[in-house]
This record gives sequence, C-alpha cells and structure tokens, in this order.
Amino acid sequence: MVIDAENGNSSLDSIEPKIKPLKILFLSSDTGGGHRASAEALGAQFEVLYPGSTYSLLDIMQKHSSAPFNRLVESYKHLSKHPKQWNFVYKLSNSPPVETLVKTHLKITTERRVRQAIKEHYPDVVISVHPLMTNVPVTSCQKISSESGKHLPIFTVVTDLGSGHSTWFEGGVEKIFIASQQIQELAMKRGKVPKTKLIMSGLPIRKDFTAQAGCLGDGGRNSIQGNIHQMQVRDMLGIAHNNASGAIIDGKDHNCSDHKVILVMGGGEGVGSLSSIVDCLYTELMLEGINATIAVVCGRNEKLKKSLETRDWNELLLLARQRRIKEAALKKNGGMSGLEGLKLLASMPFRALHKRAMGTIYTKEKDEKQGKEAANDSLQSVDGKPLVMVHPLGFVNNMADYMVAADILVSKAGPGTIAEAACVGLPVLLTSFLPGMYKSHNSRGN
Repeated sequence: MVIDAENGNSSLDSIEPKIKPLKILFLSSDTGGGHRASAEALGAQFEVLYPGSTYSLLDIMQKHSSAPFNRLVESYKHLSKHPKQWNFVYKLSNSPPVETLVKTHLKITTERRVRQAIKEHYPDVVISVHPLMTNVPVTSCQKISSESGKHLPIFTVVTDLGSGHSTWFEGGVEKIFIASQQIQELAMKRGKVPKTKLIMSGLPIRKDFTAQAGCLGDGGRNSIQGNIHQMQVRDMLGIAHNNASGAIIDGKDHNCSDHKVILVMGGGEGVGSLSSIVDCLYTELMLEGINATIAVVCGRNEKLKKSLETRDWNELLLLARQRRIKEAALKKNGGMSGLEGLKLLASMPFRALHKRAMGTIYTKEKDEKQGKEAANDSLQSVDGKPLVMVHPLGFVNNMADYMVAADILVSKAGPGTIAEAACVGLPVLLTSFLPGMYKSHNSRGN
C-alpha cells in the first residue's frame, strides 16, 4: 500500500518513492497483538518506500480518553477470557444507538486532548489501525489542517477479515483499506462509506513473512528447498530435528527422524485455553509415540509461561495413561455400566485395569506398584531427551521464523495470524474465537 501524504491520493501499485521522508503516526492499542503487528508491518514498508521515514504508535484511548475507554487494554484482557461477556459488550456497542452515543461521548470528552497529542508528533500522515481510533481523530485532523493551513491526511486500515465493528467505518477519512468483500459491503451499509473511498488491499503482514516465503521457494515448504530452509530455521531457533535414533515406546519402534514442531498461540494476551490445549497435545503425542516439539507463544501472559515452565509433565502423562486404560477397561467389560461400573473401576488397582484392558486375567498377586511401573513405560525418552518437549515463549518478535519452523499452527481465529500463516504455507488449526468478528475469521480460515 502506498499513500500520498500531500494530496491524499492512494495506490496499491509500486511507484517511485519520494525523496522526502515521512513522519507517520499510527493510532493503535494493544488489545491483542494484531493491531500493533499491522502498524509495524505498514511502518516497515514506509521505511522501504520512503527512505529515512520514521513512525510512531499512539494509543489515544488509554492516554487521552475518559472512562471507561481509558481502560481499554485492561477491559480487553478481561473480556477475552470471558467470551459470553465479550459477546454482550460487542453486540451492544455495535448497535446503531450505542454507536452514536459512544462517538458523541468521545468527541465531547476527548477531541481537544487527542488533537493536542497528534500535534505533538508533527506527523505528515495519520493512519488508524483500530476501530475506536477513527471517529475523533478525523475531526482532530480536520481542525489541525484548518489551524496550520497544511492538509493532514488520515487513513484507516481495517485489520479485520470476515466482519468488523461499525466504529471502523468513518467516511471522513481519505481512504479505507480493507481485506474482503464482506468488509466492503459492511462499510457501505453500516458506515455509509462511498465505494470510491474503499481500497481492496488485503491484510498487512510483516515483511519478515514475505522474506521467509521467498526463502521457501516457489514450491513452498514441501519442496526440497523449503525443507532445507525449514531445517536451517529450526537450527537457528534451537529446535531439534533429524534425529535418526529410535526408541521403544509402548512396545512400538519409533524412528525419530521425522520430528514434528507444533506452534501454539492464543493472541497477544495468550488466551484461548492454551494451558489445557498444551496438556492435551503433550499427552496425546507421548501416548502415540510421536517425536515433537510444542512451542507455546504465551504473549503477555507471564502466569501461563511460568506455569508451563514448572509443570510436572511426567505426572500429567501418568494420569493421562491411567485414564486411557480405565476407559479401555470400561469398554472391555460388557457387564459393567453406569455408576456401578465407574465405582468398580475406581476401586481396582492400576495393574488390574491394564490387564483387563489388554484382555488378560486379573490376579491379586499383581499389585499397584507394578501397575505404576507399567504406566511409566510411556515416559521413555530418546537419547536421554524427552520424546515431546514443551518450549514456553513470551511475546515473540520473530514470529515468521517460528511459523517457518512449525509443521502446524494451533491458534485462535485472529485475522492477522491467519494471513501470515497463509503467506508461509503453514496449516492452521483454529481452536477458539471470540463471538462477533472473530467468529467470521474462524469461518473464513476454514
């Protein structure tokens, strides 16, 4: 995307960059990681097209707004963990009466402070990448232009894919850059934005992903060049691969040359039941004898990161194996059903359950200690290393590297994440979504 800051014209075509560098001001907020990632992707491209350009990010809600909008980030963290509350707030705020009330309230209470904050950055162009940062800034930019005698253009880049909140669509901007036909129809219907102001550009992705896509080659990650590059990136990240050793796990001979890497994400806040998802992945991979690394991007969720770092994975696996054998034993015993059967299973020692599940006869001479030893068979390792390794990560800045290294991405339905994964040909398993806009991303991602 290319924007002419002097006359407000825009184009998606590559043009000769201007000699004069630009000062770009992005209006964004850390409600998830997608808005900031989009701003940084656009800012990096400006630096390429306009050498010497600089950009900065401004959160006008948190720093210059009134309650409750000055607690936007904290509110997002809470609501993203409570989908039903999110659904209520989203639908209520997306209704025309409440939308009008919100816009009027913000203009009255914050416009002067927002105008002053924008002026302090002395920008050549203002770009909003957040739905709550379009209405008031449009008025502020118009007043700044009138006061200074120099036109200050403002653009909107919608970072949603399948649907979007009505506050995105403010007709007073120069242009609105969108990613789908659904967003175009919504902008024209709800925002009354003329079609001439809507530019179908796709979602902004960080240049690292474009570079990595080039390194994978025309054949993508499944080509010889792609496989070699993936192994090189894994080496750089310290992720094991191509271990030709084998191990006997649950009586099976496993060749560990095919090392799988699973990337698990939950957005900037590390939400979406990540802890339970990682537990399930770990136990299933171990019980099936699959050699893998689970890289978990916890984002700003330090509590989750610490929990994964200190978790007793052996104990977790033992419990999972016991549960699996109990379930098998319950199915094996045709005369056992309901509460009676569950009570009997709970009272039987572990070795008895194992024998019953395997179709053999239980004898009282086999005690529970032997059963635990049998259960621990699944804890065997390869060359002294765990068959499945869990790597908790904080907020990751080199996401493109991890997406290249991974064989699959397990994530909530974030539009930017879906677009960046598609750029490097990474399959995505969508596990959750927030009601409203993220539900649409989920359906489009599938």
